[in-house]
Amino acid sequence: MANNNNKQRTERAARNDLIRICCYFALILAAVLIFVDNLLPLVGVDVSGRLFGIIRLVKDIALLIGIVFGAFAFARSKGKAWQIVFWIALALYIASVILGLF
Repeated sequence: MANNNNKQRTERAARNDLIRICCYFALILAAVLIFVDNLLPLVGVDVSGRLFGIIRLVKDIALLIGIVFGAFAFARSKGKAWQIVFWIALALYIASVILGLF
């Protein structure tokens, strides 16, 4: 019985570590992209082109990845209604990011 409980805790810890790693790299990527996007106009670079739109899309996706894991774990622990709200908010976020690209 102790081995089964230890195995569940190990799998849960591994899953939590993966979530934390994804959130960490999403934060780093988003921070660098936001910094570059805000720094370039100060040195005279026009950031209104298609390339910078794609960079902003990558930033939004990175932030989404960082937020989604923690938010889903919270919603799952609270019940079905919270999960429904989570999926609706996720769909709205993705639609907004995609429509904002055009």
